[in-house]
Amino acid sequence: MRITDYMVPYTHSDDVPPEILIAIRTSEIDRVKKAWKYSQNPYALARATMYGEAEVIGKPSSVFITTRRGATFYVLKYPSGNIFVDASMVDDDLAEVIQTELLHVTVRRQGNVYIATSIEPLIATPKEERGKELIEVAESDDIAIWEVPVLGYGYVTPSTKQLFNSNASDEILFRIAKLVNSRFMTTLKVNGQVLHAIELTSPNTGKTTFAVRNVFLLNWAYVDEAPSYAKLIMDARNGALGLVFRSDGVFIDEIDKYGKELKDVIHVMLTGMSHGIWVRGKGDRDAPNIKRIIPVYLAGNKYNKVLTSQSPRQYMYDVLSAVMPQSEVEALLDRIGIVIMNDDPINISDYKSNYVIADSYLRGFIAYISKQASQNYKDLALFSGRRRDQANIVNAICVTLNLDNNCEQMAKDVETGWLI
Repeated sequence: MRITDYMVPYTHSDDVPPEILIAIRTSEIDRVKKAWKYSQNPYALARATMYGEAEVIGKPSSVFITTRRGATFYVLKYPSGNIFVDASMVDDDLAEVIQTELLHVTVRRQGNVYIATSIEPLIATPKEERGKELIEVAESDDIAIWEVPVLGYGYVTPSTKQLFNSNASDEILFRIAKLVNSRFMTTLKVNGQVLHAIELTSPNTGKTTFAVRNVFLLNWAYVDEAPSYAKLIMDARNGALGLVFRSDGVFIDEIDKYGKELKDVIHVMLTGMSHGIWVRGKGDRDAPNIKRIIPVYLAGNKYNKVLTSQSPRQYMYDVLSAVMPQSEVEALLDRIGIVIMNDDPINISDYKSNYVIADSYLRGFIAYISKQASQNYKDLALFSGRRRDQANIVNAICVTLNLDNNCEQMAKDVETGWLI
């Protein structure tokens, strides 16, 4: 087996996100396109169900339970309309994933209501064995373990230039690898803990591509607007759970555009980021008392160069302090272990391989690396408080992925952040 046997084309289509085709991995592309369209387009779904059933593929924007004519239903909210699922169809296993997974639903129309006749999750649980297998194949192809995440997200690496007919310099490919792996660290869970991140980099560095890939790969939520209490925690009107209860990571994009609005929910995020407890304001309907340790990734564009004497973390502090109280900025950055910036532009789309590692194997790789990093965890006693834990996690990941010859120095860099 070669590494290419574990990769799939990044197929561009006007009809369906390429991540959907990667996640489902089927030869019936037209069928998938239609099912995705029916989850997004109200007219298309109405027309498809005029004389029979239609397939819908997608992740509902919210899920809540209601009673209708004496029967209990789960209500899946899609852009194309609400789909009612009889509660008797939802066993314990499905109930665990119905709010978080990409779903395949068959529906029929009953009056003006869409009723599900079948429902199943599309994404399987990660298997560590697949991750281990992927590493063994990479090593047999003389591909370093730290190159696997880069290949996984669709970029050329120093060892695969010939494979993908690239004439890029090793210098730029090593730079891209550092950027991708800095982001990749947030997908791992080490000793039950995660790393939160904030990134301000120039446009076309792949921030949104990373986020959208994770929506289908890892059940992350992608937010390109200032999140409200209802969207983040819970909608008090109908009890629909927010993103932090339905996702395994939250990526908030374009914070450079709405930093002022972000301050309205930052105090809610602080407790969640530090302890996994996500609650709404006083007097509101109580959110579930469920501990959710998930990564929060804040990202935005940066258009000006940074003074070389200023660390990325200090620059981030200055930028955020312009739109938020300093006490909240300090508390937020205290919870963030990964700070990423760049000076010179990186047009990362110029270095795409147009292939990615299949989701099932990349998820297995993430699960396997998380387990190995947990075993490599040790206390370096570099800092105190949360920064100490963050440095220890970075060191464990660095050792596991062989990211640097001096992993302790990389752990120390948590204090300043990374200028890519």
